[in-house]
Amino acid sequence: MKLAPPALDATQVAQLEYAAAHGKHPRERRRAQAVLSQHRGLSLQQLAAAYAVSRDTVREWLTRFEQGGMAALAEGPRSGRLTKLDAAAQKSSGLGGQLLPATAPAGAALPA
Repeated sequence: MKLAPPALDATQVAQLEYAAAHGKHPRERRRAQAVLSQHRGLSLQQLAAAYAVSRDTVREWLTRFEQGGMAALAEGPRSGRLTKLDAAAQKSSGLGGQLLPATAPAGAALPA
């Protein structure tokens, strides 16, 4: 099944170009780039190869954009462990938000 390229107006193209360059998350930027690339004539197969994903994944990105616009390309919440420290506590820890390995190699200097 071939998915027709979306009919984008100049405003949508500008929004997608901005999201592709300055999106909050790399996955959001990649989705915006895929929509733009399809608008410019690339096939699902070419997009899937370029982004190392399946055609179904590309089709999902394009369908989400058609149904929900730019907001549908945004990165949603992810599962996983929540941080235990709030932003102020992370700053005061002296690590500046950087993570330490579970075990440091012998002789490795830990952040002060």
